[in-house]
Amino acid sequence: MKLFLREHIPLTVFHLLHAVLLLSIVYLYMLEQSFHPSFGMFVYLFVISLVCIVMFLTWRYWRQSHAYRFLSSNLRQLDMSTHPFSGSPLLHAFQKLLHSQYRYYTKELQALHKEMDDASLFMNQWVHQMKTPVSVMDLLLQNFDIQDQFDREFVNSMREELERLQHGLELALYSERIKRFSHDFHVKRLPLKTMVNHVIQHYKRSFIRNRIHPIVEIPETIFVETDQKWFQFALSQIVINAIKYSKNVSNQIVLSAVQRENEVFLSVQDFGVGIPKQDIGRVFEPFFTGMNGRRFRESTGMGLYLVKQIVDHLGHGITISAEEGKGTTVTITFYNVTKM
Repeated sequence: MKLFLREHIPLTVFHLLHAVLLLSIVYLYMLEQSFHPSFGMFVYLFVISLVCIVMFLTWRYWRQSHAYRFLSSNLRQLDMSTHPFSGSPLLHAFQKLLHSQYRYYTKELQALHKEMDDASLFMNQWVHQMKTPVSVMDLLLQNFDIQDQFDREFVNSMREELERLQHGLELALYSERIKRFSHDFHVKRLPLKTMVNHVIQHYKRSFIRNRIHPIVEIPETIFVETDQKWFQFALSQIVINAIKYSKNVSNQIVLSAVQRENEVFLSVQDFGVGIPKQDIGRVFEPFFTGMNGRRFRESTGMGLYLVKQIVDHLGHGITISAEEGKGTTVTITFYNVTKM
């Protein structure tokens, strides 16, 4: 209604001014002819003109009300623009333009989706193909005949670089998979300590090489509802960061959990370099590396971003607290947990 009134205000004003002008001309003509018209007659004629314009606007709004309601609404879906409505030739032309634009955007979106699907398929295939030579290199290192200290340092260095490569491949793979998260997750009731121990076991070489001891303080009675694969990947990113930023600074990482009412809090605490205060609010942003990223060149800025995305998709919560020079604590919160 407001849109209709705003559009027709100029027409209404023009009509009334036109009526006043005509009545003024008639009045001056009658005075010239020595007639003495009464003021009430001109008021009567003006009211008739006003009633006519009101009746016209009422009829016009009745015919075009659906179109004006549509134009005043918010489009929640793209196909709403194709909804038919009646009205003037101008509105019909506008509707035709909307239909043409809808078809164009639909075609563009289909082409874009196909391009994204092709890129995602290529990335997945490339990552899986790269895993084969990585596995072969890992096997060669396991069978490498260590003769002296130089050989040992060489093998440790190669394993460290190999782990970085594996970590990068995992990041690339899960960055693509998370786009179709709803098609690739299965929530189950799982023992929290078992999943944490699995992550620690997976990265035992990194713990040993960096001389860091993981301390697990998780009761075996705590069970949570989550997707094992996605949760363990998210936890592994937190553990990798804890190891990386504790290297040569601290020799332990504490993984603890506590249950309060229907919530479980899993904390990963390190005593490494910590995070500068100006960076703490941006650690979950994609590609943000901050001050630590400049000191540790292998930072990608994608690990914690993916962790946040995964945790949000799983319906959990995540917080991070840190003090520069004293360490970092990342806490994952599981909601609606039933006690055993």
